[in-house]
This record gives sequence, structure tokens and C-alpha cells, in this order.
Amino acid sequence: MGSVTFNSTANTYWVSTFTGAAQVEVWGAGGGGGSSNRSNRTGGGGGGGAYARSNLTISTGSNYTIAVGAGGAGGANNNAGTDGGATNFNNNEVKGAGGIGGTRTAAGGAGGTTANSVGTDLYAGGAGATGVNASGTGGGGGASSRGTATGAAGSGTTGGNNNGGANEGSGGNGGATNVNGYAGIIPGGAGGGAGNNVSG
Repeated sequence: MGSVTFNSTANTYWVSTFTGAAQVEVWGAGGGGGSSNRSNRTGGGGGGGAYARSNLTISTGSNYTIAVGAGGAGGANNNAGTDGGATNFNNNEVKGAGGIGGTRTAAGGAGGTTANSVGTDLYAGGAGATGVNASGTGGGGGASSRGTATGAAGSGTTGGNNNGGANEGSGGNGGATNVNGYAGIIPGGAGGGAGNNVSG
């Protein structure tokens, strides 16, 4: 059997068409970037989602629940970004924790942790970068993991890049003055923080 990918944040019920070993990989969703309407501070980048992997035995005709975490929303009108949701397979048999939203006071959010994830192989998401108040630019979002190491952290205004195909899982860049941060890339990339003076 080939691979099966699920991206919908609605709960999905998958009925297996085979019996045997299956490798299950999940990524928690990235956190949203923070926003500041002050001239002297910026939003922090969100943290990338955690990664979890396990080899499971799947049975033909069995029904498995898949819940994909929703990406965190960027903060609006001087608020922190919201946290990313956890993604889980079969009622947390395999689970990747979501990343934490960036703050409105420049600090970046933490990546999704292995402590809050479930699986044989676990890697944390990258941390969001702190906004650069001196230049008025938001912090870059953290990346998710590619399944071999912790996700890359945001650095300055640049989102973490895990060098996956088409940059999958990379964090979004932070926004310039009066500009919102940029969205991260699925799976699990976090949003960048907004620049200063952003009110919406």
C-alpha cells in the first residue's frame, strides 16, 4: 500500500483496506505570530509543531480516528498568536503537540514539545524568534521537524527552514513595520510575528 495523507482539521475516520505494518507520522500545528500596535515593540514568531512517528499494526476493516490540529491564528490588535493544535492518530496512539503562539511583547513561542507528544520517535518543533524591536520587525516562526532532528528555530525576522521539499514545514518570516507576519508552511510551520504599529 502507498502513503495516505490527511490535512483536514475536521476529524477523519479512516477504514483500513489492508492488514500489516504501517508507519504513522504526525505533525502538530504551528503557533500563530504575535502582534503589537506599539511603536517600540514587535510581535514574536510562533513555535513550530512537534513530530511523532510509530510503526503500528493495522487491520483490514478497522476504523481509525485522525484529528489534524489547526494552525494557530496570528495575533490581532496587540494580542499574542494562538497556540497550534495537536495532531493525533487513533485517539492519541500517535500524537504531535502543537507549537505555542508568539507574544505581543516580542518574545517568540516555544515549539511543540516531545513531553506532550506520543510515539516511538519524537522531535520537538523549532522555537519562534524574538521580534527585533530596534528595526520594528517581527520574529520569524519556528519550523516543524523533518523526522530526523528538532525543527529549525526562527532567527531574527527569518522563519526556520528545515530544507524539506518546497520548504515543507518551514516557519513564516516576520513582518516589517506596519506589516503582519507571514504564514508558516504545512506541516507544522509556525507564523511569523507582526512588525510594530500593526493594529489588525
